[in-house]
Amino acid sequence: MSLGLSKVQIEVLNKLLDVYENSITYKGQNNKNQSFAIKPEKVFYDYNGDFTDQDEVNQFNREMQSLMDSGFVILDYVKGIPVISKIKLNTNYINDIYSLLKREDITEKRNREIEMYSEYMDIHYIMDAFCKKQMERLNDYKDAKFTADVAINILNLLKYILGNTKDIMERELSVAVLGDTKLFEKKYKSRICKIIEGYGNLEIDLSVLEEKEKERAILEEYHVYSNPSYVFFKGYVEIYYDDGSTISATPNNPIAISSEVIIRIKTIKVNSKKIITVENLTSYNRVCNNQSTFIYLSGYHNTAKQKLLKKIAEHNSGVSWYHFGDIDPDGYFILKNLMDKTGISFEPLYMDVEQLIKYRQYCKPLEKNDKVKANSLLKVHFHDEVVEFMLANNCKLEQEIISWLNERV
Repeated sequence: MSLGLSKVQIEVLNKLLDVYENSITYKGQNNKNQSFAIKPEKVFYDYNGDFTDQDEVNQFNREMQSLMDSGFVILDYVKGIPVISKIKLNTNYINDIYSLLKREDITEKRNREIEMYSEYMDIHYIMDAFCKKQMERLNDYKDAKFTADVAINILNLLKYILGNTKDIMERELSVAVLGDTKLFEKKYKSRICKIIEGYGNLEIDLSVLEEKEKERAILEEYHVYSNPSYVFFKGYVEIYYDDGSTISATPNNPIAISSEVIIRIKTIKVNSKKIITVENLTSYNRVCNNQSTFIYLSGYHNTAKQKLLKKIAEHNSGVSWYHFGDIDPDGYFILKNLMDKTGISFEPLYMDVEQLIKYRQYCKPLEKNDKVKANSLLKVHFHDEVVEFMLANNCKLEQEIISWLNERV
């Protein structure tokens, strides 16, 4: 609090400066004299109330009179009675008021913020778009999306994440940039993901994901993980790395490869006639078939994992591809996205009407968002029979039920 001023006096002067800074005069767009005023009720809500303590009103009036005696304000009174109708800013004392309040002029503040954003241009196209938008707002006398203290951390996080090429855990990222292991998740994770989604041109489809899954998928595109990420293989698979080393899997000896190692894979040879991608880990662990190779992508299939599937398809042209997932609109959106992003002709496995009928007692009703997605699938005629059945019977089924109860899988 500034020395010599009461809390109420400081609030009054700040509100008057707010009015001034939001005026066309301040923006240099007004050639006429303009006054800047507030009513007492803006600070003292019950100033004119029927039951307001008169001692409190008198105290307020004295504090306002003291401001006028100092030259900072001009008071207008209701004719004939000692009741203040308006508190006006004395523009001759504006610089003194800024100094007394230790308040930075909003133009200086905005210029400083514009300079801050300009220093982060030409690093990445997402940062360019984000910074440009904030500078446009500031130049238009509007506040930026975030206060400067928050924005500088966001800019440093974006710079690190968008330029990152090696796997890093979220808490490692947090301490590397913010000096605190939990601050990223607590305060910045959602903000960063919204910026990347809003200003980026990601190759992944985020429409089917809940918010936390969406954030995970976005960050994984830049090798940032909440936990280590792996791709699981179960079947007859031989993996050849670019350094000449190899690793093999069998139905009884599955393997898991970290996401960081994916880029080092040169060739993958599959000695099975069928490749089945499995949506959920529980089902992957349950399924067993010596004639098929099962792949669990550990979460949403980001760009790196899509490239891996393309590489497998490139070196195993005679293999049939299947996808085993939830029988719900999300499951079919995931299947569609797999096909669209990899160019592989996946067939759904145990994701048909027969399963919905057979396991009807385990089905759940569709939620509002399910129905929206189902109708979107119908518009593009993607597996109409199953989608129409789900809508007509208000049902969906999790794949874990099928992998648990269906011995054929």
